[in-house]
Amino acid sequence: MKQESNKIIFFPKQKEEIEHNAFFAMKEKKFDKGLRYFEQLIDHGVNDKDIILGKLTCLIELGREREAEDMCEELIAEKDENFFSYINIYATLLFQSHKHKDVAQLLEETLGYKEIPETLKSQLEKLYDVNQPLVDEQIEQEAKITKRELVQAFDKDDHLAQWHLVNHLQNTDIRPYIILFEEMLQNENVHPVIKTVIVGLLQAQSIDQMFKISKFGSEMMINPSQFPYMNEHPFRLKLRQELTDFEQDNPIFYQLSEQIIDRFFQVSYPFSPEIKELNIFKDAVISIVKSSFEQNVIVEDKNISTDLRAMINQIIEIEKIYFSIMDE
Repeated sequence: MKQESNKIIFFPKQKEEIEHNAFFAMKEKKFDKGLRYFEQLIDHGVNDKDIILGKLTCLIELGREREAEDMCEELIAEKDENFFSYINIYATLLFQSHKHKDVAQLLEETLGYKEIPETLKSQLEKLYDVNQPLVDEQIEQEAKITKRELVQAFDKDDHLAQWHLVNHLQNTDIRPYIILFEEMLQNENVHPVIKTVIVGLLQAQSIDQMFKISKFGSEMMINPSQFPYMNEHPFRLKLRQELTDFEQDNPIFYQLSEQIIDRFFQVSYPFSPEIKELNIFKDAVISIVKSSFEQNVIVEDKNISTDLRAMINQIIEIEKIYFSIMDE
């Protein structure tokens, strides 16, 4: 909201007349006309609090809430002497727009300041108290809608919708989804990457019960609260250790190797190769990365062993599965 120094400044009489016209138009509920006057004043360097509030009022009355919100954000960013007044206006505007979670976040941050004027502090605290039950209600309503949409996506085998919805559940109480997750983890039609995300959600909230997981015709039982996270899986840690030399000597090669390994685990986890397969898995990753530089068709190379070729093919197939959900 700061103005450039080369703006033409009104003569006092001009300024007084336009201010009178602006507030009179607002009083007469001619908000479009009032807005033009307020913008004219601001464009000419008049940034008094009353003028700013007048423009905000006109924007809100005209239904241009998004512009009013943007204006509040700009005013708050300037951190001038009216900082807390603008926060109060912004919080009220968000409340009126039913953006209750945004209100809660804004007020939680603001009420941590020690220098809030006492009159404004009581207003902000009151708004926070009134808003909080509505936050809980909004979260509960959103959870019901998300669960309903996820059930529909599961019934329709809509992988992309499932992918977006389970990722949307980060930082959400997933207890209402446990029964649905049990079904999805066992259903072979659910994309394996989605199952990996679900396992991660269960781990993040330390869900302490057994789940059966099916992938590629294999089954296993895990307790998410006790099973190692994907990036902390013993096979994954040992593999990273085996590739440490590349990190120093050839960072690009190491980065590409890490990406292939990460994608492999995004698809296969919580399943993983056995530790005895570590060396052949590492050799397969190295062969694939080398091939990306040399543009060789490594699976046709007659100098590699049958086991290595099989592992290379397995990793390449996993790559295709990983990218398939992005292509839907």
